[in-house]
Amino acid sequence: MKEKTGFFKNTLILFTAMFITKIVGAVLKIPLTNMIGGTGMGYFSTAYSFFNPVYTVLAAGLPVVITRMTAQSTACKRFREARSIKSAALVLSLVSGIVGTAFMIAFAVPFSDYAANSHESLLSVLAISPSVLFCCLAAAYRGYYEGLSNMLPTAVSQVLESVVKAAMGLGLAGIVLYMGREGTIPSDKVLPYCSAAAILGVTLGELCGTLFLMLRSRLGSDYITPAELELSPDPPKKLKIIKNIILQSLPISLGAVIINLGAFIDLLTISGGIQECFGKNTEYFFLTFKNAIEESGTENFGNFVYGSYTGIVLSVFMLITSLTALIGKSALPAIAASYECGAKSDVKRNISILLSGIFVIGLPLCLSLGALAEPVLSLLYPSRAAEISVSVSPLTVLCIGGLPIALCGGLFSVFQAIGRFDLPIKLMMAGSAAKLILNLLLLRIPELAVCGAALSTVISHVVVMILGLISLNSALTVKIRILPLFVKPFAAAAVCCLLCLLSNYFLFNNFSSVIRMLLTVCLGGLAYLMFLLLLDRRIVEEIFAKRKENSVKANGNAQKIEVKIQM
Repeated sequence: MKEKTGFFKNTLILFTAMFITKIVGAVLKIPLTNMIGGTGMGYFSTAYSFFNPVYTVLAAGLPVVITRMTAQSTACKRFREARSIKSAALVLSLVSGIVGTAFMIAFAVPFSDYAANSHESLLSVLAISPSVLFCCLAAAYRGYYEGLSNMLPTAVSQVLESVVKAAMGLGLAGIVLYMGREGTIPSDKVLPYCSAAAILGVTLGELCGTLFLMLRSRLGSDYITPAELELSPDPPKKLKIIKNIILQSLPISLGAVIINLGAFIDLLTISGGIQECFGKNTEYFFLTFKNAIEESGTENFGNFVYGSYTGIVLSVFMLITSLTALIGKSALPAIAASYECGAKSDVKRNISILLSGIFVIGLPLCLSLGALAEPVLSLLYPSRAAEISVSVSPLTVLCIGGLPIALCGGLFSVFQAIGRFDLPIKLMMAGSAAKLILNLLLLRIPELAVCGAALSTVISHVVVMILGLISLNSALTVKIRILPLFVKPFAAAAVCCLLCLLSNYFLFNNFSSVIRMLLTVCLGGLAYLMFLLLLDRRIVEEIFAKRKENSVKANGNAQKIEVKIQM
């Protein structure tokens, strides 16, 4: 069999693919929101909110389990078994995908009408239903190739998916908008049809990614030679392998559902809660959000706010958490390797570097974006003043409280590295319970309703963060001191935030909005780096310097525990 690709090369491949898909995803979301507004994005997000838990239950654990089983088989020279795992996984994925697609189609009407309180999202739900099948099949292929330590098929398929999603989604939505302007489509149907067209582009992207993996499997090679197959022992029966995959993947899938429960809670509570609050406090909302109500209509204001929150606020804010999540994934191998070797001092040091990295990257982005929420949104969504009017406050709240959200992601990476996969699930169960209660309470207070979901998200993650830090110190039997890691990056970030405010509103106020924002970002970023170096140069050195000894140690030990990490 061909020599496996190195761990860090595989990581680089996946990180590159992730970066491209995030950029292309923003290329889809930002123009699409400008095209269809908060109301249309409400339909779009409703379809995704139904798709995500269905897919998560059926297939979130598949790639992890298939990767581990394939890696174990090839490591033990059981190459026939590896091939059988691939075959069994495809059968299971096909059945799961068909069941999931049929489930979404069967429950599309009751979900849209009663759970989401949005009958207009029905077409979008139906358009995304086939994606369950395509994503399940793709998960099986990706798990197999990743088990062979070949990340390139996964990376290429993800990039291909994202490009087709953006091109087809925007193209089809644009065609529908043109037909609406020409009078071919009734005006009251344009936004539901546009959302469904954009979702259809997403489904076509998933189809293209899956077709690539199928062609790669049929025409390419997995580098298992005929001689290796001849010397391999007979594999277990396919039914036994399928049963094993189900038993191992089900807990992972259920855990993933719990960890991502917040989006489903928002779906069930935001639109209905705000609409109810609007009905009881009509005068207040007309005084505060007159433009938004004129844009959405009185009967659709709740969906308008939900679409603006998911399509604008979360899309912008998640760019920050995506960057901090990369830090957690980068640190995971080093933490896992030092923990496996029993080197407590190295574990403590690596976790401290991880947390410092989250502070150094997350603090200036959160504070600055929170301070400049309105000009940033106005720059990104110039034709959506009504949506911006209900998005500025939630984005500001999320950014001010963004650090706990980023820290929770880092803590979860640490728990995965030390083999405590149960802790993220337990912590998020507590956080989800807090979020549900807070959503039900805050969304019905008129002064807080529009930013209630953002506020509940922040508070629930503060709860998770506190419990997570307590659990971390208990699990590691070493004390991680957070405050010394936090103070100096916060001081530098505060200077950066203040300078960004002065730059945007005073120094560069005579320039165009684009130039003003570019100059503001450059000046604020430069000031932040200078103050950070002035306060403590070691912070930057430890996070960004390439220490040869750490790389060698992590590369040598990470392969030994790679299977354990993926469980």
